[in-house]
Order: sequence, then C-alpha cells, then structure tokens
Amino acid sequence: MTTDLASFCLVFPPMEPEGTYTVLPYFWVLEDTIDFRVKRDHVPYDLWEKQGYIQLTEGNVIHYGYIEKFIESLGDRFNIWQIAYDRWGATQISQDLENYGFTVVPMGQGFVSMSPPAKELMTLTLQKGITHSGHPVLRWNMDNIYVRTDPAGNIKADKAKSTEKID
Repeated sequence: MTTDLASFCLVFPPMEPEGTYTVLPYFWVLEDTIDFRVKRDHVPYDLWEKQGYIQLTEGNVIHYGYIEKFIESLGDRFNIWQIAYDRWGATQISQDLENYGFTVVPMGQGFVSMSPPAKELMTLTLQKGITHSGHPVLRWNMDNIYVRTDPAGNIKADKAKSTEKID
C-alpha cells in the first residue's frame, strides 16, 4: 500500500497457433513518494511516469479506487475474461472489481499456486512466445526476479531474495 508498485497486466492469447501472447502492463506509484524513491532506489520512476509507463496516484497510500476505475475503463475497451489477484491484502479491491461485473480469481503466492504458471512463463519467455513492446517497468521487474525451487522441483518468484521490486 505504501512501498510497492501497484500493477495490473492484461494478457492477450495468440491470435494464431504459432503466435505470441501479448502483455499490456500498467503500473502505479505514489505521487508523494516518487522523488524520494528515485533518490533512494536509483530507479527512474519519474522518467517512466513522464514517458507514460507509470501512473501516479494521489497521496502517500495507493489509491485503489482510482485503480479500480481504471480497470473498469479497460473492461469497456477489452473483453476481460477474469482477473487473478493476490489473496494477501487484496480482499477489498477484489470485491469491488467483482461488483463491477468482473470474474475475479484468487491466486496464492506459494509453490502450489505459482509453480505451474511460473514454469509456463519461463517456457514462453525462452521460446520468445511473449511480447510486451519493451515496456521498461515490466522488464525491470522481471530482471529482478529470483526464482526459488522447493525439493519437489516446484518454482516461484521469491520476493525476499529479489534485489528490487518484482510487483
């Protein structure tokens, strides 16, 4: 709510059998903390905001109502089948999005929930099966990921061991 980026990504399936998935990411950062974060983190949030890759929310706590309205407007433009959300700390926004008419699906952050999609993401990335138009904030988050493996061979992104944000 106060230190992470907020993010929402649309993922479009391939239009043809050999096509690629297209990812359209959106990120938000707190307006009141952007200058501090640029200096502290040595990350160009301010430049990304000027370039349109990050949006600002008012104040020093993420303004979820603003993000909800933004997602609602995306729903007017795109046929959003479902929205997966992090079960931890997203109860209110998931309920609000459901009230807007979206189908919301909880997504855990443990190995059981994360391993199959993480492995699929890894495969698609290695096969160049994903496009994202070089989005610098998404690329930065992905470059920061540390992948942890459990004894059963399951994988997931490990926020605690990642050097920077992986939101």
